[in-house]
Amino acid sequence: MASQDDPNAVAPYPQPPSYLWSQFTEENEAAINKLREGYAEETGESLEAGTVVPDVPEALAVLQPPEPPTSGRWRVFGQMYNLSNQLPSLEEQGVMRLGALMPADSAEKDAHVSKVFELKKLSKSLLLNFLELAGILAVNPRGAADKLADLQTIFFNMHQHINEWRPHQTREALISMLQAQLERTRNETRALHEVTDSVRKTLVALADLKDPLEGTVDAGMAAKSEAAVSQSTPAAGIKPKQTRQDAVSAALDEMFG
Repeated sequence: MASQDDPNAVAPYPQPPSYLWSQFTEENEAAINKLREGYAEETGESLEAGTVVPDVPEALAVLQPPEPPTSGRWRVFGQMYNLSNQLPSLEEQGVMRLGALMPADSAEKDAHVSKVFELKKLSKSLLLNFLELAGILAVNPRGAADKLADLQTIFFNMHQHINEWRPHQTREALISMLQAQLERTRNETRALHEVTDSVRKTLVALADLKDPLEGTVDAGMAAKSEAAVSQSTPAAGIKPKQTRQDAVSAALDEMFG
């Protein structure tokens, strides 16, 4: 295993640093938390787990979060990383560019159309070079190195065009996702309006609903019913208000049940 002390060491799975189990102890955690509380009381700042306390003992230094990189580059497990995630050009990678260079100040729509055109040309060149490679392998296999290099260059150029198209792809995916969310919200709002209108019409119809005891029989039968209701006991009598409530409940149960 490569040593962590060597900055040039590269290993796929290096050993973890020894301070992870030697200095991250419960005693040190309690000590650094006490220092953070005292620092927060002195400065009036809010206490957080990542609060950096100045002038801490050397044994507690590793318990504090590291400072942000100042140079824009840092090493993790032997690999260098940059803060600015900028796509390197083909020239910076030492690859020959096939086709014209896209102007940076060109219109976005024209640039995308040009990229589509360039990718189509590279695809045709790829097929042609593959057929030429097959012919070379059939006649003289030892002379296929140059043709393989040409194929590699074409693949690098196609990959570069695809990577340069990533921002446009991300933007279009975001637009599609927002449009889907907007359409879903509109459908839900439309459904709520339909239910609201249906409930409003039902309430209006129930407000105009006549008492079942009125207008359903002729005058003679209505007089007899009223006389029977007035002579009956309160427990056995029919109350118009209660009958109306039962009708409203039955209508709502029929609508939403």
